[in-house]
Amino acid sequence: PESFVHSKYIVIWACNSISTNLHHWPFVLEAQKKGAKLVVIDSYRSRTAKQADWHIMPKPGTDGALAMGIIAALIRGGHVDQDWVEKHTVGFPELAARAAEFTPDYVEQVTGVPAEDVARFAREFATIQPSVIRMGVALERHAGGGQTIRAVCAIPALAGSWRHVGGGLLQMPLWEFPVAWARVSRPDFIRPGTRVVNNLQLGRALTGAMQLDPPIMGLYIYNTNPVSQAPETNMIVQGLKREDLFFVTAEHFVTDTAAYADIILPATMAGEHDDMMFSWGHFYLTINEKAIEPCGEAKSNAAIFRLLASAMGFEDTQFKMGDMELAEHYVQWDAPQMAGIDMEYFRKHGYFHLAVGTPDDRLPHADGKFPTPSGKVEFLVNGAKNFVAPPFRMMYEAMQSGEDVDPLPGYVPPRESAASNPALAERYPLNVISPKSHGFLNSCYANEPHKIRGQGEQFVLISPKDAAARSIREGDPVRVFNDRGDFEGLARVTDDVGEGVIVATLGYWRSLNRSDGSVNSISSAEFCGLGRAPTFSDNLVQVARVN
Repeated sequence: PESFVHSKYIVIWACNSISTNLHHWPFVLEAQKKGAKLVVIDSYRSRTAKQADWHIMPKPGTDGALAMGIIAALIRGGHVDQDWVEKHTVGFPELAARAAEFTPDYVEQVTGVPAEDVARFAREFATIQPSVIRMGVALERHAGGGQTIRAVCAIPALAGSWRHVGGGLLQMPLWEFPVAWARVSRPDFIRPGTRVVNNLQLGRALTGAMQLDPPIMGLYIYNTNPVSQAPETNMIVQGLKREDLFFVTAEHFVTDTAAYADIILPATMAGEHDDMMFSWGHFYLTINEKAIEPCGEAKSNAAIFRLLASAMGFEDTQFKMGDMELAEHYVQWDAPQMAGIDMEYFRKHGYFHLAVGTPDDRLPHADGKFPTPSGKVEFLVNGAKNFVAPPFRMMYEAMQSGEDVDPLPGYVPPRESAASNPALAERYPLNVISPKSHGFLNSCYANEPHKIRGQGEQFVLISPKDAAARSIREGDPVRVFNDRGDFEGLARVTDDVGEGVIVATLGYWRSLNRSDGSVNSISSAEFCGLGRAPTFSDNLVQVARVN
């Protein structure tokens, strides 16, 4: 990430860095000061988009079509780095044939981005090197999210951006951290036939909408607040209210989820337990040594599970390790990334940068060496199946759909949009985007009065034309609803969103909101096409002024 200081053409795609990736933003600013061009691609004018040299605003859920249009423009304009592509990719002829289907007129019609802008972007990205894309997780959050990621990842490969320090693509560098995932998850403990329920569909699992035999009768929740953060929250609440459900949670506060628990176990805060933290956004491994002993009866997650293991007669050595001992056990200390580092150094300094090169010389893929079977960028992948990456499912094998994956990148339309579902759009004509809040960390801190004051009450960004059609004025209380649920907020009438789009940030607690709802009350629990990820940005709604 620090190598962005050497980039000359920076693209931040579906990531509001100023609000959610702030530690990376100084490197972008430094590059800008040195003359780099900053392009933000996002479906609304975020804080970050307002700092861009150029903001491209596709319709929600159409980024895949835009990426395929850029690929077509790179090929059509003769901007492909043929030498790098020939040496370090697989399937370029097939990708070129697929991309040819994305004509300039078609891409403009689908995305709303003018054809000349698509061609200009492709030309600039290929010719102003080093060029780099910072890709946000929001790209995943619609039906075609997986295919969109594949298409966006192809762009720097075609342009030869990986040749250069400060070139290529960045999403989550967590895979560089030498975590011993098998030690964390212990797949040898998993009994054959153990079922897995994706947390995104917790409501369906608890209410019978998902047929489970036997039904879930006991539930333990920690490190998450699904009544705020998971989709179809009305259904989750319905499930948590079941009289026959024994529900325990470990928490710091009585959250919207904890309020329904039979037992709330007091959980330690960061200053009360030992831990190590790797990152989703940089290469620093950090140690957290407790400042005080746990207050009252508070216990860390690991301590609670140690007590449960003892009560249940589990004798494996991992159940007897202390918190820091466990953290140390989960690191592969002999990995190249850990060169020259041991626990003594770690405890003395508190953090260290992985040995993966410096910002001035890091070239991870100049000569290929991608984590694929061929070691190359595989535009064409035959025989791939749909599954969740093993660390994200704790190595469990159940609930892996296993259907065939399209061999090539492409565009999968949203499930809910005026173009893909006109009948639904008759009743619910507005696409809702629910990005992360500036003042909260998901739903963390959303119960802190000073954070609420800084973030402000739940708001809904709406375009002047859409507001006028509904007799909505600035500051009016409005209700956002569809068949799944509703929530209320204050209208902000603004050109920061396009016609047919509203924005309502997530994280607000239902219990502290204007109404007993949040933006996830209207969100669908359907998965995106690849990886069984959420579709938070693939939802149609209606908005009405509250009288």
